Amino acid sequence: GGRLAAADVAAVRKAAGDANFRASHAQCRLLWSRCAASLAALRAVLLPSRRRFHARVERCNDTLSGCVGPAAAEYHERLALEAGKGEEEFNARFHGQLSHALFLLCVGGILTFRYVAVSALAEVGCWLLLASVELLPRLAALAQFSPVAAATASVWETAAGKAAVEWYEAVVFNPVADLDNLLLPLAASLLAVCTARYCRRCARATRRWRGRSAGSYRHVGGGDDDDEEEEEDDEDDDDDDDDDDDDDD
Repeated sequence: GGRLAAADVAAVRKAAGDANFRASHAQCRLLWSRCAASLAALRAVLLPSRRRFHARVERCNDTLSGCVGPAAAEYHERLALEAGKGEEEFNARFHGQLSHALFLLCVGGILTFRYVAVSALAEVGCWLLLASVELLPRLAALAQFSPVAAATASVWETAAGKAAVEWYEAVVFNPVADLDNLLLPLAASLLAVCTARYCRRCARATRRWRGRSAGSYRHVGGGDDDDEEEEEDDEDDDDDDDDDDDDDD
């Protein structure tokens, strides 16, 4: 009887342990799926940011704080491995993405300062920044006889490049807003404003053209009326001369 009772207790404990592991694994798998989706979304951003990457990893740590039990160690280790691998991949392509993002920002600034908030000085600044972003890596590649990607990384690793990266990080991702989430609405708004201003200019040009055409027509018509009046005056003068001749007779 004692052996049977001990076997029953062991079976109950094993069943309870299995149930606890399954419940822990199910909970951790659900939380990890949210984390994995959040980290995978970083590969599709238009404006890369190291601050955003680290913030997502910290958020995943907070999310996995609800992962407890026997499966917790496995998923926390998986997060550490994924974060390390993701950071290596991110750093490998960060400078190229950064150059591409700055190219888009420069083009947007040029359009903004030419058609929306007209400022010749700001537009020239955007053109100079665009030229530096596009030309400096290629000039460095020619000077160092190295690929453009390596030259791009070397340009961003200079003192001025690091300062530009810090400024870029502060603008793109900060506690107030994530610029990548606002990029498409801002681009759509900019396009709408540029279209409205272009249509307004076209309307003004059309009104001016119509006004000039109407003025020219009035001028031509006025000249014909003056000729007709002069002809009528000449006829009246001839009639007066005829009447004077009759009186003299």
